[in-house]
Amino acid sequence: MSSVSDIAALDAKQQKYALLGFWLGGVVYGAYCILYGLSVKVTLETRRVHSTHSARVFPTVTLLIFILTTIYMGKRIHDLAASVPEKSPHIGLNAFRTLYAFSPQWTEDSGGQLPIYHIRDYTSSKGFTTMLLMSIIIWLGDALAIYRCFVIWDMNWLAVLLPIALLVLSIVNSTVVDVAHKLPGALPSQDVQALIGIVFPVNIAQSCLTTGLIVFRTWRQYRVSRAAGLNVHGRGIGLFTITRIIVESAMIFTVQQIIFPTQYVFNEILVPSIGCIFALMSIRVYGVKQELSTEVQLSHIYSGLSVRPDNLTEKGHPISHDGGRNHRRAASEALVFSRSGGSPTDHSDELVQDLGEAAKDSSKVLM
Repeated sequence: MSSVSDIAALDAKQQKYALLGFWLGGVVYGAYCILYGLSVKVTLETRRVHSTHSARVFPTVTLLIFILTTIYMGKRIHDLAASVPEKSPHIGLNAFRTLYAFSPQWTEDSGGQLPIYHIRDYTSSKGFTTMLLMSIIIWLGDALAIYRCFVIWDMNWLAVLLPIALLVLSIVNSTVVDVAHKLPGALPSQDVQALIGIVFPVNIAQSCLTTGLIVFRTWRQYRVSRAAGLNVHGRGIGLFTITRIIVESAMIFTVQQIIFPTQYVFNEILVPSIGCIFALMSIRVYGVKQELSTEVQLSHIYSGLSVRPDNLTEKGHPISHDGGRNHRRAASEALVFSRSGGSPTDHSDELVQDLGEAAKDSSKVLM
């Protein structure tokens, strides 16, 4: 049985982690606000091109995630600041009050209790609301990732059947855990601990499976584009780069659990980082597509300047001096530019359309 000194030392340690997690969460949330603002700009620019149903779903859900994250962060400030229940109605979202909650004055006013006791109290309405907000934000992030996978797989329900089943399991499991914290004694403590132990493994499995399906789809389209000879302009259609972006973004959630195994640190940075993942992915994929468009325009201009009158046959076709080594390049460029007849800008627009399913999938990733 733990002694009083051991319990006090554990409380003090958890309190330090809670304060560290709170400030780290604030830093991540600040970065999230900046990234979300940039992603909104990207959304407004791409909406001129993409007017599909999925192009409206992603901005709507990401906006909802941002609103709930903002409420959650404000709720955490309020929870940490509201050290005395009687004073809570008069305390706003004030960082100074948060510092007061961790000051010696708090210990005196609360009868010797540490702030960690208030933070760990999930039976109160404020504690339960905070925990429920975290669960909802995680569910929305998982659902949005599954929907992205669903769109990339051309609305194929079989492709996302298992991720949806894992999401449903996660929702049911997390709901039971939240209610068990709100109503202690409703379930045996052993059962509650067992349910808590599978919350994040289920989320990780669902996230890895969804990411794997997206990566497999984009990788397959990347190989199709290579086989068709459509990888002649720099990095081709950019699907390989987009795949890398998806994997790196999905790894954020897993790496957080490895680096921050402490509950209070992980919980505080988890919520704002979910929104950061989607915002950062949209910004990076948009950058790849913009770079691709520039490469296409420059490639077409240079290929046009390289054709001189003395290199033309009597029928007006350029003379080949490479012994057929560039036959595949010429064939692919003929395929890409066969329907174009305008300016270089027009050619780049038609290239994005003529890349077929591969280009379509890269656009779906951006939405």
